[in-house]
Amino acid sequence: MNKCMSVSLFLISMCWVLSAVSGCVASYGGELSSVSVEDIEVKSLSEEYSTPVNGERGNILNVTACIVNADKSDSSALLVRFKLEKTASSEPSPSREVAIKNVELDCMKGRSMLYQSVQIAVPGPGTYDVEVSVFEEGKDPSPTVGTTFVVGEEGEVEMF
Repeated sequence: MNKCMSVSLFLISMCWVLSAVSGCVASYGGELSSVSVEDIEVKSLSEEYSTPVNGERGNILNVTACIVNADKSDSSALLVRFKLEKTASSEPSPSREVAIKNVELDCMKGRSMLYQSVQIAVPGPGTYDVEVSVFEEGKDPSPTVGTTFVVGEEGEVEMF
């Protein structure tokens, strides 16, 4: 390799390294949010402590997500999305989606953790999937976290 070519390769690689270090190059096409969902918990609420959700009948569940901001600085505005679906069964169904609940937060303090809960009514016993996503304004979202659980005949919840 001649001297001119090796100098050119060195300059190109230095430009790439400096761009990557400065944040100009990101593998996700943008800055990845440091706010993420770490855990999900689903509990059944007894009738005396719960209120009907949009007038629907069925079992009322409390879905709680543990959300963490790993960055030193405060986040920008957040949208926390809870998506509940009935798992595939032998019965044909046009839609598995049971509910989507969105919670908007102004911001989250740096290096902090919070628990965000929503109440969701499920139509009856069965196996369900819940996914929680956090979207931070102006940033690529962190990966979605999900879990599967079973609602029994008496409304009891069993997590997997």
